[in-house]
Amino acid sequence: MFKRIFGEAWISIASYKLRTFLTTLGIMIGVAAVVLMVAVGQTVQNVIDESFASMGGNLLIVLPGASSSGGVRTAMGRWTVSRQDMDAIKTLKDVQTTSYASMAGVQAVYGKNNWSVNVTGTTPDYLSVGNWEIERGIAFTDRDLKSAASYVLLGQTVVDELFGLENPVGKTIRLQNIPFMVIGTLKSKGPGLTGDDQDNLILMPFTTLRQKIRGSRQPQMINIGFVKVETEDKLDAVMQRVSYLLRARHHLKEMDEDDFTIRNMAELVAQVKKVGFYLSLLLGAIASISLIVGSIGIMNMMLVSVTERTREIGIRKALGAPNKWIMTQFLVESILISFMGSFMGLVLGIGVSQIGGAIFDKNVPISVWTVVVSVSVAIIVGVLSGIFPAIKAMKLDPIEALRYQ
Repeated sequence: MFKRIFGEAWISIASYKLRTFLTTLGIMIGVAAVVLMVAVGQTVQNVIDESFASMGGNLLIVLPGASSSGGVRTAMGRWTVSRQDMDAIKTLKDVQTTSYASMAGVQAVYGKNNWSVNVTGTTPDYLSVGNWEIERGIAFTDRDLKSAASYVLLGQTVVDELFGLENPVGKTIRLQNIPFMVIGTLKSKGPGLTGDDQDNLILMPFTTLRQKIRGSRQPQMINIGFVKVETEDKLDAVMQRVSYLLRARHHLKEMDEDDFTIRNMAELVAQVKKVGFYLSLLLGAIASISLIVGSIGIMNMMLVSVTERTREIGIRKALGAPNKWIMTQFLVESILISFMGSFMGLVLGIGVSQIGGAIFDKNVPISVWTVVVSVSVAIIVGVLSGIFPAIKAMKLDPIEALRYQ
């Protein structure tokens, strides 16, 4: 029975090729849009995960200045966190290591090549804190930090721009017309969370930056501190210990506000992921509008088909066709059209998303849920769009239908 109904539905659809194609096009575009939006949302989530994984999740950020008040950090211009503060934090329970940094933008020169780059003065532990790996050469040491050695580590972007295919280790570059020896290069990390180039950097000892690149009246003060905790579940406890320690070291009274800010990377990750999730939902909801339009197109086509085939329906009923057969045939036609559109939309959406991923050098995942959603949409849209025309066809009076011209 079903095979016969399916065959008749296919013949009916094939009889109106252009109309069927235009109706299918609406569903195809709708499903393709949903697939694309889901792929975009998943890609954004993956980029967020990769960016935070490269930074390390079990991390606390210590900043000079009080917490934000009305969107403004109230003591941002003050130097309030020192190198000695970070060394003291390293002794706290459950702290794996600490580091600190100060930054400056300079022009790096090697031979005839020059490049604008961010220089970070930091400690040897910064490599562990920031999940950086040495690709060639060696890292600077605590001894280099104490002696303010003129050593630098280069990010991959700087290597490409200044040296090309030449091995930079052992070579000398100039920063603000001061010579520095390249002792190592860093493995590439790629774009950061905000699209910035993480590899466009030079690392050097903190003391070297303070003495030779960026002087300061308070050379012991830092721009940013990093606290790497042993495990992520201990972040909150360590955050409390760090706060108590800094307040004690800064001689803050009970009623005084903190003159520092501590950021929990795990909480930041959760907040950004939540934003990414809501973005995916929003994109999916916008794309679903196309599906609604497509379903209206199917319903319109099936209503027209019922009207055009009124006499045919009357003949079928006069020959003894049950009402459920009439209803089932129109439902099958509607679902069949929806399935064809959904399949073509699925193929189109996956194809375009993969091409876009190749163009922008991003890994775009193909989710099983995309296929599940596509099939579900085909069934739901097909049934909802076809049920009203099918009921209308079923309720036709056979005598009146036979008189229809």
